[in-house]
Amino acid sequence: MPSDLRKLTLMTYETTLVYSVPLLRKAVFAFWRRSVGSGYIGILILLSAFLAFRVLQGDTSWAVGALGSALALGMGMAVALYVVHFRSAMSKFSALDDSKATFRAEESSFTLTSSMGTVTYRWSTIKEVWQFPDICLLLFSKAQFVTIPTACLPDGMRAFILQRVLDAGGKVR
Repeated sequence: MPSDLRKLTLMTYETTLVYSVPLLRKAVFAFWRRSVGSGYIGILILLSAFLAFRVLQGDTSWAVGALGSALALGMGMAVALYVVHFRSAMSKFSALDDSKATFRAEESSFTLTSSMGTVTYRWSTIKEVWQFPDICLLLFSKAQFVTIPTACLPDGMRAFILQRVLDAGGKVR
């Protein structure tokens, strides 16, 4: 057997993730900000200014009413996105007995274990990783993610996670 094959070892990392309300609030806001985007917020601000201008000019046409309705719907959607994810995060956080979870990263999969149970995912389920200074968000879809506090990751583990996601076809931002 070639010596190269004998040298192959499977990497495994394991760490305890510690969560808090401020950390989860930061994670949800980071997700919200990147999901909604500054362009969307900018458009809402411009539409608000235009609507205010038209109303102050005395315009009471159906177009102004439709614009107001569209603006209210757009703002409502942005607020709802944050509220839904924040409530979900707080619900899961309150179910944790000690605000901790164990994260185990292996070559082909990763496992999350907490007082709520254990779940194992293949790296290919992660479609994208969003990196921020204090957290990484592992996205399963456009609306579902896992928060990983980066302060809890030992040396090399973050790079290992990112490489596993990239090797499985995911994106890293």
